[in-house]
Amino acid sequence: MPFLVCDSSFLILVSKLEMINLLTQLFDKIEIPKAVFDEVVEVGKILKKIDAYRIEKFIKDKQIRVEDIKNIEERNKIMGDFNIHEGEAEAIILYLEKNAHFLATDDYRALKAYKVLDIKYFTTLLFIHRCFLQNITTKNKTLRKLNNLQTLGWYKQEDLEYFKNKIKN
Repeated sequence: MPFLVCDSSFLILVSKLEMINLLTQLFDKIEIPKAVFDEVVEVGKILKKIDAYRIEKFIKDKQIRVEDIKNIEERNKIMGDFNIHEGEAEAIILYLEKNAHFLATDDYRALKAYKVLDIKYFTTLLFIHRCFLQNITTKNKTLRKLNNLQTLGWYKQEDLEYFKNKIKN
């Protein structure tokens, strides 16, 4: 099974959808950079976000590993070149340093950077769809998760409808 690096946006959405436990069914190795941990768990706990506690549990259970990056200069360059935050830039560096199979994000600017850098990426929409294709979730559960994602307001209606139609047919 493949190796996945996650950034904050993906991890938060998957947690909000209560699907974080399904990551280990598709990926045998899941890592996040320290900046993502700080943003999602440390800041999230200060803000009393339930996702922060869910994600922290998976880290404590060693299902998600937190890793430091080595190339700080490259992180700073990527942040400037693509106008992305520290967590997204560290996720790119970690992906490259560890030769991960996929980098998961739902951040628009990060996705543009991934395309320029030829990074294989994964989004929450693709994750939900993959869970269905791998028979991890039923049709009804998958459609519910897509509806829940719609209420979070992160994706365009046409993108959600496209995936709903793929699931229904």
